[in-house]
Amino acid sequence: MSDRDLPLGMTGPRVHTLARRTGLSGFWRWWIGQLATIVPSGLSHALERRRMRPVLVFDAQEASLWQPTLARGRPAMKRSATISLSGEPAMVASAGRSALLPMLRGTRGAGGGRGVIVALAPRDVLRKSVRLPSAVEENLRQALAYDLDRHTPFKPDELYFDAVVVGRDAVRNEIVVDLASARRTAIDPAIKHAAAWGATVSAVVPEAPSHAASSQLNLLPPDARPLQSNWQRLRIWIPIVLLIILVGAAILIPLWQKRASAIASNTLADQARGQAAVSEALRQDLEARAGDYNFALMRKYAFPSTVQVIDDVSRLLPDDTWLTQFELKSVARGKDAQREVLLRGETANAGRLVGVFEESQLFTQAAPRSPTTKIQPGPGEIFDLGAQLKPLPAPARIPLTAAEKAEAPVSTQDSATAPAAGAASPVAPASAPIRPPPAVDPPAPTPPPAKP
Repeated sequence: MSDRDLPLGMTGPRVHTLARRTGLSGFWRWWIGQLATIVPSGLSHALERRRMRPVLVFDAQEASLWQPTLARGRPAMKRSATISLSGEPAMVASAGRSALLPMLRGTRGAGGGRGVIVALAPRDVLRKSVRLPSAVEENLRQALAYDLDRHTPFKPDELYFDAVVVGRDAVRNEIVVDLASARRTAIDPAIKHAAAWGATVSAVVPEAPSHAASSQLNLLPPDARPLQSNWQRLRIWIPIVLLIILVGAAILIPLWQKRASAIASNTLADQARGQAAVSEALRQDLEARAGDYNFALMRKYAFPSTVQVIDDVSRLLPDDTWLTQFELKSVARGKDAQREVLLRGETANAGRLVGVFEESQLFTQAAPRSPTTKIQPGPGEIFDLGAQLKPLPAPARIPLTAAEKAEAPVSTQDSATAPAAGAASPVAPASAPIRPPPAVDPPAPTPPPAKP
């Protein structure tokens, strides 16, 4: 396989060198090979048969015409006619036209004429494998023309030749070239006969008729080869361009749709994120306000009031006990605040006071702060006792709106419901705990709209 496998109208050493250096030639061969495996056999054989051209094989006294056909579903070459070359030129031309023109209908060469391929007999061709430096690949034909007399027994002006790179040696930096040459006396008469029969010679190949269409060698000199017409080039490029457009559309249209969908989703997400940020700010503000409102209540009603503590201490102490010192103070321990009661006085039995305070509902961790001292004379003892107040449970939280509704009737209460002046109002016992106003719980924030 050679660089000439690029059948895109790229005929030129510079183009082939560029294709080889950029890897386009190898990619083309790989791509064609991959496509060939998925193309149905019937379509593949039809396309191959369409590329095939009639082949003329000239012998000494006759010329045989080979016609492309299908054999068992595969393209093949079939010998269809034999034209005698002996006789008057007019008769030979008439016989050639009669045999060739029906077969050439619908067949066009590179220049727009009816194209045929001339296949040379093996005895008329000299083929040789030559190893050359890789540097001459760009000007391969010119380099071989200068040194053609060394590779063949004939003079360069007596030969038609062509060469193709069939291998490369990267270690030695060399290329392997398949060189084919034939004498002009064997090719020029064949071209004249084909022209007289109304056909244009597209190529002269050193192959058998069955391999003439796939040959990489063309012994016609470059200036004698028919030029490819604009229509022929368009027939090659238009399907390729359309295929590229379709593949690009198949790739880009879904990507464009995904991009539009992603942009719309991002817009909705940004809107939802903004609304969520506003809701979060409102929630934090409500929590801060509720915390400020509840802070004073929590600090005030976290422990029993002083009046309630004094009343409870008065009920707990025995009748034979009196106090010389009563102290109620707050002690900070870490983040939590504690309230302690310090008692000092005289009693008949200081040991039982600890149990009395432990069994109460307001005190805990009761313990003597110093050893008891006997009073002389007499049965009394001097005690120094300390205890901690139990924190009260936090009031139940109610929503802010419910708290406002509950306070509304109180503020508008009729004065008739108040006790009359001078009347004795009932007084709750001092031991009953004072109920603090309920703590305010901020309303739950409105959730942001769900993301579509």
